[in-house]
Amino acid sequence: MTDRPSLTGTIGAFIAQSPQPPAETIERARINLVHNLSVALAARTRETVAHRVAVDGRSGPSTLIASGKRTTPDWAALANGALMAIRSQDDTHLASTSHPGAPITAAALAVAEARGASGRDFLDALVFGYETLGRIGRDFDKEVSARGFRAAAVWAGFGAAGAAARLRHLDGVAAGHALALVTHQAGGLLQVWREGSAEFPYHLGFGARNGVVAAELAAAGATAGRHMLEGEDGLYAAAAGVDRQPVEALEALGETWQVMEVTVKSFPCCAVLQGPMGLVLSLAEDIRGATVERCVLSLNPFEANFPGIDNPGPDFASATATKMSAQFCLGVGLLDGRLALDDLHRLTDPDILRLAARIAVERDEGLEERQCRIEMQLSDGRTLRGSVDKAVGQPDFDEARAFALRMAPEIGTEERKIARLVDEIERLHDAPNLDRLFAAVTAVGTESN
Repeated sequence: MTDRPSLTGTIGAFIAQSPQPPAETIERARINLVHNLSVALAARTRETVAHRVAVDGRSGPSTLIASGKRTTPDWAALANGALMAIRSQDDTHLASTSHPGAPITAAALAVAEARGASGRDFLDALVFGYETLGRIGRDFDKEVSARGFRAAAVWAGFGAAGAAARLRHLDGVAAGHALALVTHQAGGLLQVWREGSAEFPYHLGFGARNGVVAAELAAAGATAGRHMLEGEDGLYAAAAGVDRQPVEALEALGETWQVMEVTVKSFPCCAVLQGPMGLVLSLAEDIRGATVERCVLSLNPFEANFPGIDNPGPDFASATATKMSAQFCLGVGLLDGRLALDDLHRLTDPDILRLAARIAVERDEGLEERQCRIEMQLSDGRTLRGSVDKAVGQPDFDEARAFALRMAPEIGTEERKIARLVDEIERLHDAPNLDRLFAAVTAVGTESN
């Protein structure tokens, strides 16, 4: 084991020594940035605790999205990461069962601003953050989940550390140490979905903070063990219960890029439900006055069995529970032809609960992840059927702009201010620093505007 190259060392060297990533990865990172900042701004009145703590007696160089106030990079990363996650519309990496955008973006914003990094260096760091998280997380996400850990939380800090290490220009050895330090902070439990409890956004906020701190420690000379991921008592063995080595983590490294696999969410609910929500809204257009007697959603077994997905209620503990429930979310879609964040709080709405009771989730071994089928029996004897054959949610930049503009009412601002923000992101590649980006964010986010 000690003679073999380590996973943290190999990825650390890749972060440090790689030239600028391909143009298409930068474009995908820019699109994800539009999406993640939009959903964060739309959540700024919903996550106030971390923000309040971040500004309580702390001052620093890093901006808080919710208010434009400044704090230390670690607390900015935590608060902004939680903010991006609270609507459950932050982006998704299927292969690692994770939501990389929130921890990576929050960490990169905090460190880039503190260090005066250029827009290009910031975008590069996003790409390497996605690369780090996606590769470290993609081999054993199912095994981690089966043991009760939330994969998105376990892997979050690695993406944040990868982005921070790139921005700090750490050499390969130090970058590897930063990743190894994250292993000792990795965690987060799926119990949140079973209880419907409120702490899930902090999973990704903690990851953002942990990555920032790990990179800072490594920059100051802190070291860690070489095989903290794949060692016999490393993170994979402890959290995933495996005794085999990762295969996908280094496969085609430098040739295929993880950010190209990332999808964004149109609806404020679990990533598993993005395809089914779009499909049920499409099918609902053909109901034409009939009522739904029974609706069956067929999913891949891993997704159907994921905590919280197959939950018909009627006793929903909170909006954390309803956003995971296929029955509740599809019920809202059938009833109102939409799913907005406020709908998730309609916990006792009798019309939603009545529809939810008529919706069943079935497991189908023949379906891949993010594929689904829906069959609805209507009161007039008709049967409506539809399917989704691949993951949804890879818009181009213009489509991301349109999404951001549609979010203006939920953000509570004018479209012109959103347009200014998107314009700044579009030209970020040539920006000498992030000052104009943060000015646009602050103009959208402050209550006085």
